[in-house]
Amino acid sequence: HNAHRFSIEWSRIEPRPGEWDLAAIGHYRDVIEALRRRGMEPLVTLHHFTNPAWFADAGGWLVRRNIAHFARFTEFVAKHLGDQVRWWLTINEPTVYAKNAFAAGHWPPCRQGDWRAAWRAIHNTGRAHRLAYDILHRHRPDALVGFPHSAPLIMPRQPARPVDRSCALLRDLALNRVPFVMMGGVRRRRLDFVGLNYYCRTLVHWQPRGAAALFGRDWLEDDQGEPRTFSDIGWEIYPAGLTRQLARFAQYGLPVLITENGLATTDETQRLEFLRSHLRSLADAIADGVPVVGYLYWSLMDNFEWSLGTDPRFGLAATDFSTQERVPRPAAAYFTEVCRKNALPEGPTARRLAQDGVRGAA
Repeated sequence: HNAHRFSIEWSRIEPRPGEWDLAAIGHYRDVIEALRRRGMEPLVTLHHFTNPAWFADAGGWLVRRNIAHFARFTEFVAKHLGDQVRWWLTINEPTVYAKNAFAAGHWPPCRQGDWRAAWRAIHNTGRAHRLAYDILHRHRPDALVGFPHSAPLIMPRQPARPVDRSCALLRDLALNRVPFVMMGGVRRRRLDFVGLNYYCRTLVHWQPRGAAALFGRDWLEDDQGEPRTFSDIGWEIYPAGLTRQLARFAQYGLPVLITENGLATTDETQRLEFLRSHLRSLADAIADGVPVVGYLYWSLMDNFEWSLGTDPRFGLAATDFSTQERVPRPAAAYFTEVCRKNALPEGPTARRLAQDGVRGAA
């Protein structure tokens, strides 16, 4: 692959407020220089869900004045790495972070049902993104700055039911439309490209009480005569959704970079078909005129998947977490051929997959 996405761990760089670890930032510079020597473009993420303990103790993303801490961190990283990095991702999936930290309660601080706090976190991460955008461009005017937006395709379980349609519309507004505008500040011109993380489709079914009365309940059962398949963590595999979401977000008039797309499974036949089918959907979007500049598969190796631990297996390479041995899976060989050709190798859909050649594993 010719592009590699990775994250800077804030707590390593700034273990205490205003205290900088030069050896830690030096490590990341070594990583970037190693990528450059191999002809690979680094895509650097500044915040990928984790917070320094001191930042969390100060109220984290719920406190507006804490945004200044993230701005200071961004300034330090840009000063030390900006000459080697052009592509930047500021804050990964702010809606996912806010939902899991303050609504579902799966991630620290593990608050459940506090939708007001979740909304405040999205507001503050949006402000932080816009500040980071300005800082990065001040250090490097030709920087390309965006953020990875979680973009599930949300559809009503029964399109003929007005309540299902209303729930799907409201959930889509809450998760896809409003936060994207708040974070990216499209009208404020604080995006150089649209970063999309696409994994699945969600079918929404209205329920008569609780939050589901507004936003519906996820519907997993197959009762509509349509065969449905799911990943090991319950996400529906729906390749056509990638084409639809690409076309939708292309309406903002910016280049589109797929910053994440992948599958948690132990079935390697399923993984290979997932990759093939989603790349075909990507090729369809490009043929329709969507300005796709790159595709990043999630992930290169099996990873620590937050509250789910190391059980979900997303990697193109299998990881033995006790020995750190990595072994390529069959999908890796297929993706190698795709990356080398920048095109699908089979059939009539053998079309280019990225306009500017940014492609690879995250």
